[in-house]
Amino acid sequence: MSDKAFKLIVDYETGGRAFYERVIKQRPIWPKEASGITIGFGYDLGYVSLDEYRSDWAQVIATLSAAQKSAMEACVGFHSGKDSAAKMQELLARVRDIVFSWDASQIVFKAKTLPKFALLTDQALPNCSLLNGDCFGALVSLTFNRGPSYSTRQKPSDVKDRYREMRKIKADMVAKNFADIPKQLKEMIRIWVGTAVETGLRRRRLDEADLFAAGLAVGIVASPVSGGAGALEASSDVAASVMHDDEEWQELTEDDVATEALAGAMFTAAAAGAKWAADELQPDYAHLGPNLPTGLAFTLTADDLALLAQLNDFDVTSVSDAPVLFGLRGAVIVKDHTAGAEIVLIDQRPDHILPRCVIGVWNRTTGKVSVFPGSTVPNQAAVAMYKNTQRAGNLLATGFYEYRCGPHTTKNQSTPGAFLLRNSDMSHRTVIVRRSRDDLVYQRGDIVDRCAPGDNIHPTFFSQPSGFSSLGCQTVVGTCRSGTHSGPWSAFRTAAGFTTASGVPGKAFSYMLLTGAEARMASALRTGGLLSDKIALRRLRRLRFGSQGPAVKALQEQLNLQNPDGDFGPNTCAELHKLQKNLPGSAGSDGILTPELHDAKGWQFLASVGV
Repeated sequence: MSDKAFKLIVDYETGGRAFYERVIKQRPIWPKEASGITIGFGYDLGYVSLDEYRSDWAQVIATLSAAQKSAMEACVGFHSGKDSAAKMQELLARVRDIVFSWDASQIVFKAKTLPKFALLTDQALPNCSLLNGDCFGALVSLTFNRGPSYSTRQKPSDVKDRYREMRKIKADMVAKNFADIPKQLKEMIRIWVGTAVETGLRRRRLDEADLFAAGLAVGIVASPVSGGAGALEASSDVAASVMHDDEEWQELTEDDVATEALAGAMFTAAAAGAKWAADELQPDYAHLGPNLPTGLAFTLTADDLALLAQLNDFDVTSVSDAPVLFGLRGAVIVKDHTAGAEIVLIDQRPDHILPRCVIGVWNRTTGKVSVFPGSTVPNQAAVAMYKNTQRAGNLLATGFYEYRCGPHTTKNQSTPGAFLLRNSDMSHRTVIVRRSRDDLVYQRGDIVDRCAPGDNIHPTFFSQPSGFSSLGCQTVVGTCRSGTHSGPWSAFRTAAGFTTASGVPGKAFSYMLLTGAEARMASALRTGGLLSDKIALRRLRRLRFGSQGPAVKALQEQLNLQNPDGDFGPNTCAELHKLQKNLPGSAGSDGILTPELHDAKGWQFLASVGV
């Protein structure tokens, strides 16, 4: 079983350590439905024998008084599948003050409970040996929750046929039709619609379906896990650069590539080897957890973008007279806004060779969303440039930024009507970027640079998605020749409200940069009916560059920043990077506050449950 599957089961059976210790207070509970009195990590006394309970919990039992031992043993064998609610309440009242610590419960879970349910799953379903840890773990979670009831037939009194999907999952396992199992997990939700447990079980089934799909995405048999992160490069105390990155850059256009190709040159040879890091090492993805699925299609709506803004405390009303620009790092368009139906994207990972991202325009007034192919990362030559010269080449962190209309100017050309990362006086805006000087891969241990890089939004300078020119800028497929914009880049500018080649010089725009994975997760909350589920929403709750409000001010106070103002800018970001790098066992930093880090530090400004 994978670590992610283990965490999924523990989180659902306990609510996570913070919830278990602060809300449940490490006490027995009665989850209702068909459950018995439950202790520790989902250890249901209604479905074990007295000998099993005494053996599994011997160390804890030894610390109990005679009265407590008797009260606990009286719960064994009773569950609301056969016993009355009154009886269960009576049993719970007798044991509700007995403590089963997190550490003791984890020992029992790993040594006794989990192996038991893994074996039950393996015995109930054929071909489990063909599944990797994610896929098998998703089924163990299902067994943990519903028992090994994969062969249970419909009873005359069971009008819902509650075990229909369980039987189909077994049939899928027999036929090795593994791709159908996520669908069955989702369809199972119908059983609990309109009941008191719908929200939690809806979330759990969807998580199990996603975990199984993630396993399918990497292959039925698990691949070896990549090595850990390398040594940290430098501290976050890097002075703002004197030279702006955009002033160091010479745009590479498709005409340059064609000329070099005709001459037999290999324009990418010097930069060959620039790669995108594995999710657990990459600063934009590591905070989302291990084993993220890729290659999954999802629909994107204005409501999804609004939800992401809300959960990141991004003030999308700050520029009220302009649409919001957004970038999804790692996504590809299946159906765009011109198809007359929903926008459909696929979550993927970027690289430094081809444009593998989506950049779009969200008109909050009309609710219209427009999407265009592009890139939000530097190209190979830019990654190599910093490694070789330490002068320029960067990865802009995900966050919320302000841009101004103006000419994008580099060493060899000027593009009018672009979007510049500037202040209101058109001076370069200071932000936090990532740089790498030891290799051609951006990882959590790489340099964190507080600088003013000039990471503008401009065309790729390629008419087709066959390449892009970027030192760290955000780029949309298309060109600009002699002041004439063309391709998706031209359509992007039109969607942003520009009607002339120069646009509206100085006009301000907000730019929300996140990952395709986060957009997919937000979409899943909407389509899965989880928008009122605070626990599900909390998975995307973040504070990062560009966040604003009381939570940011509270974070600044915890970081001991002078004059906290509630604006998550470069100073706050740099201090959070410092804190993360100094954590025990740290493999680096990302400058993003997650609920997990918040809870680990014992802070109180984000609710322990909810958003």
